[in-house]
Amino acid sequence: MEGIELAKSELIHNNYTCVVVQGKEVIMTSFHNGVRPLIEFYDMQNGTNRSFLPPPVLADKVIGRAAALLAVLCGITSIYTHIISEEAKKVLDFYKIPVAYEKLVPYIINRNGDGLCSMEELSIGVNEPIEMYNKIIKWLAERN
Repeated sequence: MEGIELAKSELIHNNYTCVVVQGKEVIMTSFHNGVRPLIEFYDMQNGTNRSFLPPPVLADKVIGRAAALLAVLCGITSIYTHIISEEAKKVLDFYKIPVAYEKLVPYIINRNGDGLCSMEELSIGVNEPIEMYNKIIKWLAERN
């Protein structure tokens, strides 16, 4: 089993929230919700020469617009997700990143169930992947 099928299988069978695979190797798994796993993956690979490795693929339970922009920043080349927002799909289509999903929703709802998820809201008006990363880092720093 290779690539996206391996990532999807790991996500489903181990109940992870996020799985990144390169070639035939699972290189990252997470049980954390939100964009934290993608931030960690970007930080982990930033500054290392990974050009000799196959491009990473991602399986994630939920992909909102912020996560889609981070996936672009991380060099993700294919995605499987249970739930994806319409705006996230537009981002991935723009960057020509194929995505397979179970459910397309208008937006990712917050944990209280009464509005946009904070990352979906934070991503409004952001068009560049690195801008999204910087905005999230600043947002997190303000909460610590």
